[in-house]
Amino acid sequence: MDRKFTHVLIAALVVHIISARVMCPSNPNCVCGGTFSIELNCNIDGRVVKINLLPSTYLNIKCENTTTLDYSQLPKCANGTSTFKSVSFKDCPLPNSSFKDILMHIGVSKTMSLIFQNAKELSGYFDRKHFAGLQDLTKLLLSVNGVTHLPNNLFVDMHNLTWLNIRCNNIKLSEELFKPLERLETLEISHNQMTNMSSNLFSHLSLLRKLSLWQSNVTKVSKDFFSGVDVLEELDLSSNGLNELPSSIFKPLRKLKKLTLFSNKFSKLPQNLFSTNKRLETVIVLNNDVKMKELPKSLFGNLLNLKQVYIQRSGIEFVPYDIFTNSSLLTNISLAFNDIEVMPESTFNDQINLLELDLSHNSLRSLEPKLFSSLVRLEKLNLCYNSIEEVSGSTFSSLLSLIYLNMEHNNLKTISSYLFSNNKQRMSISLAYNELDFQNKELKNNSWTVEHVSPFAHTYNLRLLNLSHNKFRTIFEDWWINGHEIIDISNNYLESLWENKYFDVTEHSPIHEKLLSKPIKELWITHNPLNCRCNNLNFVNVFTNVFHTKVYEDTLINCSFWRVEACFYRIMTFVTYLILFVILISMLSVTYYHYRIYIHLFIKHKLYFLQKDAERVKNITVKYSKNDEEFVLKEILPELKVHKKYNVEVKCINCANNKNNFLKQQRGTNHSNIVLVIFSPNYLTSVYSNVNIKKIRGAMLKSKNTVYVFTDDGPENSIYAFLKEQRDQRSTILRSDPNFWTVLINMLSNGDRHSTIKMPLTSVKNGFLGINEFF
Repeated sequence: MDRKFTHVLIAALVVHIISARVMCPSNPNCVCGGTFSIELNCNIDGRVVKINLLPSTYLNIKCENTTTLDYSQLPKCANGTSTFKSVSFKDCPLPNSSFKDILMHIGVSKTMSLIFQNAKELSGYFDRKHFAGLQDLTKLLLSVNGVTHLPNNLFVDMHNLTWLNIRCNNIKLSEELFKPLERLETLEISHNQMTNMSSNLFSHLSLLRKLSLWQSNVTKVSKDFFSGVDVLEELDLSSNGLNELPSSIFKPLRKLKKLTLFSNKFSKLPQNLFSTNKRLETVIVLNNDVKMKELPKSLFGNLLNLKQVYIQRSGIEFVPYDIFTNSSLLTNISLAFNDIEVMPESTFNDQINLLELDLSHNSLRSLEPKLFSSLVRLEKLNLCYNSIEEVSGSTFSSLLSLIYLNMEHNNLKTISSYLFSNNKQRMSISLAYNELDFQNKELKNNSWTVEHVSPFAHTYNLRLLNLSHNKFRTIFEDWWINGHEIIDISNNYLESLWENKYFDVTEHSPIHEKLLSKPIKELWITHNPLNCRCNNLNFVNVFTNVFHTKVYEDTLINCSFWRVEACFYRIMTFVTYLILFVILISMLSVTYYHYRIYIHLFIKHKLYFLQKDAERVKNITVKYSKNDEEFVLKEILPELKVHKKYNVEVKCINCANNKNNFLKQQRGTNHSNIVLVIFSPNYLTSVYSNVNIKKIRGAMLKSKNTVYVFTDDGPENSIYAFLKEQRDQRSTILRSDPNFWTVLINMLSNGDRHSTIKMPLTSVKNGFLGINEFF
């Protein structure tokens, strides 16, 4: 259903936009635009006129910096038979002809509402001719035009007018002006000069229901000022400087529902002022410039339809006990911003339907125990900015429907522990800016004892509990576990948030289960002298991370890092390792003390052999075949010569003159011998020409301190390929290995046949290598 409605709405909007574009009038003086409505920007003889219209709804004409205008040059905006609900002229000059002629020229045959405003003041005056032919007009607004005179016959041709607004014109109204308007229902003439109004000014307006005389300089009214307007329902006499009212002035207004009287100068109100206004629903008396001090007895009594009374900023000091007697339908009463010191106990006895009561900004020092006893439906009570010091247990006991209580900025020191025990609503309670600490002093055995008793122990599920800016030094368990949503205990003297002796929030504890079911949403604890003990840090941690409460605090964040870590047990692992390390060091120290002689001898022994190993010079014998001599002399020996810790000897297997050549002088006294065999196909042919392949491989595997270099130089044969494939990589290396020299030097340095580090080998000349023997 909703989707169909949306489609229909979109379709209607599209049709409306298309139709608006189609109806856009063509005029050489105007540029047409707009999306949802037609917008015309016209230039008429150098004067800018903007026209905005929505067919069959409204047409607005706005002139910019125009003191004269030829209305006959306005474009035709409609088809001549169009009816508009409203037509307005703003900041345009007064026409020489009637508005009817202008409307017909632009294509409007009929309108129900005409608005003409010019904040820059008119150069002329309204005349009867301007409204000739507008018999169907029901609403006329001529406000903010700066005119000071309206002719008596101005409205003669507008018999059907029901709504008239001539506000803010400084007009002096004559007695004859409104006589033709017999059907007028709403008259707005505020902000005019009506100091000397005739008492018969409204006598012909028998259908008038709403009259506003706001700020019209009405300083005095006669007792028959409102005679003839018997059906008047709303009356506004505000901001007129009235200092008195005749007691019978409202007597003709038997259907009056709303009366507004703010910003006047009443020193008092007459007795029985509203005695005949039985339909009165709302009375507003605000910002009275003179202190009234006292309201008359039964001023709002016996008004069975009265619902709202607002008497604020009027200097009231005394309220009679029967001011609201028998007015049982009252829902809203405000006596705020006065000087009331005492409220009689029976003031609200009959207000069983009262929903909101505002007694704030007065001088109340105490509340009578039964002052609110009849207010069983009261939802909002405002008592802030008074001087109340104590509230007894029965004061709020009848307020079963209360959801909002404001007692901020009082002198509260004591509150009964059963103050809210009967209330089952989700209340918002604010007791901020008082002197509360919930410490009750009792005399027992001739000595004073202090008991910490919370008045909220039996109060559950509050939306807000505001106890900020008080004198609390001790927390109470019910703050945390009674299901409140927002708690504000900021700006107090609290040092601790969590008393371990009775507050256990460990998992599966009763308190933990309660907090999980109804956790606090917001907690304000700023501006308290909270200490950096673990109970506070753990409290904030548990509520923030376990119960997901938004905690606002500004003290604990300054606690030291180590203090926080210790409280959260994150340092326990570190402490455990530290303890184990200390134990281990202690054990090693004891062991060392008992066996220190043996340890010293062992260390000296090891150091001796390490030194010998460092001083040991290694002898390397390079064995090769004569055909590989060039490769050995150019590629192998120069690299070995760089390493000074080697004594290198070369041994050619099948050379004619086979003699040892030492390339390095011998250093040290200890020598270790390593054989480096250049194992090429030449060497294999020269040494093992008649030896079985298995014996060759066995001899290679059994050899000690021998390193074989497979060069791949010379004629290939299956025996060499087999030995190469089955070689022991711990004692052999390929010339083609990219890490040849790293691997070779590591093998020679360690003297370990199992080393396998690699280094690239430079190219060698092709040929046969040969060795005589393996050792």
